[in-house]
Amino acid sequence: MFDASEFFVERLPWTGRADELRSQRAGVALVSELGRNYDDYHGALASRLAEIGRPEPAKFKTLQEYLEAWSEVQHIVKAEHLLRVARIVSSGGRPPQPTDSPPLVGESDRLLHLDEALEVQTAWAATATSP
Repeated sequence: MFDASEFFVERLPWTGRADELRSQRAGVALVSELGRNYDDYHGALASRLAEIGRPEPAKFKTLQEYLEAWSEVQHIVKAEHLLRVARIVSSGGRPPQPTDSPPLVGESDRLLHLDEALEVQTAWAATATSP
């Protein structure tokens, strides 16, 4: 059985229909919504991460503000991971394990689309196995 409780965390930046389903705690419907509409939700997450960027310490007055900015980044990356899980699960697959999960963030701190991340992972594997 699949546990959807992680999808209900309030700090995850779900929008639109996904946010409605989270507030209703409709786990199966939420996972299905996210999985079927991966591209739209990924686009929203990638845009948000690009907008806020990597927190720079000099831009914050307090350590707490700086840590909260990093927390927002962390929740975006966590949401991308769960979005990928939803895409795989809604397609009938098993959730990825940490050892086989493709990268979430690429060079220049850009959130990677799952298809792009799989290409990066394949390239890394080819490099690791070549003499």
